Amino acid sequence: MKFRLAAVAALALGIALGTSGCNLIQPQATTKSYNASDGVSVSLGSLQLRNLIILSDDGQLGSLMLNAVNTGDRDVTFTASYVAAGVTHSVTNVAIAGQKVVNGWGDRGEQQIILEQIATAPGAMLEVVFSDGVNEKTTLIPVLTTAQPEYSGLGPVSPTPTVEPTIIPEPTLTAEPTPAETPAAN
Repeated sequence: MKFRLAAVAALALGIALGTSGCNLIQPQATTKSYNASDGVSVSLGSLQLRNLIILSDDGQLGSLMLNAVNTGDRDVTFTASYVAAGVTHSVTNVAIAGQKVVNGWGDRGEQQIILEQIATAPGAMLEVVFSDGVNEKTTLIPVLTTAQPEYSGLGPVSPTPTVEPTIIPEPTLTAEPTPAETPAAN
């Protein structure tokens, strides 16, 4: 009887070690942080920029898509800078204190952050430097197209030029000279 008890205990111990042995020598995947979507994330102090992607169909005009979460107690102005064709470009945005700001995701009428002259073909990565004045992080952001259904209608919209009305002064009326009467020929 003792032999059977010992055999059952050894078998149970063998099964327990056999089924959990991978956890003893393999790192657990759930302990590693990763981006679960197409985009990447950046942390700037109290400001979390999540799911960053650039949508561009032509590789020149892009829309920077992001979710910004500001957990601080003051508004944060952040700048995104990138170099394209040897020229540095910058765009600035504000994340409201204690709120989540969504740019481009969800409602199709949201404000877009337009990046001009990105000179990066869809499928490539654009290096962007994010700064809040105190913290600075550099990351590579994927440039994607609107060909996928989840990005349909979210591509960059060319900024509408503002047209200044031209004021044409009203003509001033002046008395025109009456033509001189010419004598009738007889």
